[in-house]
Amino acid sequence: MDKVQAVKLLQGILTEITMSDGLAATDRFNSLRDVDAKVREVRMVLEGLDGIPSTLLASMNDDIDFQANSRRIRLETLARYIQSALKFANTGAFEKPKKIIHAPPDFTRLTNTVPGLKEELEKRWREAQRCAHVEAHTGAVILMGSILEGLLLARAQLSPSAAYQSQKAPRDKAGKTPAIHDWTLSTLIDVAADLGWLKIDRSKFSHALRDSRNVVHPWQAVMTRANFDQATCKTSWNVLDASVDDLFNSLS
Repeated sequence: MDKVQAVKLLQGILTEITMSDGLAATDRFNSLRDVDAKVREVRMVLEGLDGIPSTLLASMNDDIDFQANSRRIRLETLARYIQSALKFANTGAFEKPKKIIHAPPDFTRLTNTVPGLKEELEKRWREAQRCAHVEAHTGAVILMGSILEGLLLARAQLSPSAAYQSQKAPRDKAGKTPAIHDWTLSTLIDVAADLGWLKIDRSKFSHALRDSRNVVHPWQAVMTRANFDQATCKTSWNVLDASVDDLFNSLS
């Protein structure tokens, strides 16, 4: 329920339970049961709103005046709670914070050897934020991991000789190193740390993001009991953002 609709309902109920002089409109309610029905109606409105202090609802639920054997007392008490809620509405307390989509950094210096990669990463950068905003936490984390992988791959493609010579570069049974675009995210992180493209501590957090990204496989999600939330997304985003800075700094 949005603010406008909630305010309209609360104002309507307030008009219904009070007279023009502010006194309780007891004559409009034949019994305590009718008053209780109106109390429940107000609770439903308040419980459906973001921004209502939990203390207001808790106080309303515990208020003994709603147990008084008097229609007047119950209605007067209800009116006070409605008036308090409307004050929060008038101060903007019901307003949800705007969901801001932060523009991606300019990936050009990292991605100029891979046509189309810049545009794809920019799209995923925005998409990951949209997922986080609508609490699609798993999708957000998977996208963040994919962005990190794309950037690390791009960085390795900028310095292929150094990447192939890294002690962390993969080797097959014949001692040969596969092409960079066939490296796993784990390998890309290790090589980046070995060559100083990522700070050592950052690489450890990047591996944590990689582990989270791996829930793209449902079986992995079940086995690890993944249960991502907003905090997971925030932490993952901080890791990605810091890693981007490291990669940019490695080019200077």
